[in-house]
Amino acid sequence: MLPDEMEAEKNRKLLLAQADEIEIYRNNISDLQAQLNAAHKRMASVIEDWGDMRDKLDAAQIHNKNLTQSLSNAYDDISRLAKDECFCGLADEPVMATEDI
Repeated sequence: MLPDEMEAEKNRKLLLAQADEIEIYRNNISDLQAQLNAAHKRMASVIEDWGDMRDKLDAAQIHNKNLTQSLSNAYDDISRLAKDECFCGLADEPVMATEDI
């Protein structure tokens, strides 16, 4: 083989090797792009789920606040009634069943 032919063959092999490497890079980029797109979709889904859960948590906190206020009001009513006269209609002093009234 002549030196020019040897150089041309060497360059051809180098170009073929580079073409293979470029194809590998293209496939990797394609795979990575698909993974990135899937990650974006998953992030959007998680963000939407988080928003829904946040709304439910806010509603639960409001409900709990209302329940706490109702319970506090009930305790206040019970406390007030306990301080007032007997609300059951009986006398302050118990009466024995055998005693005449």
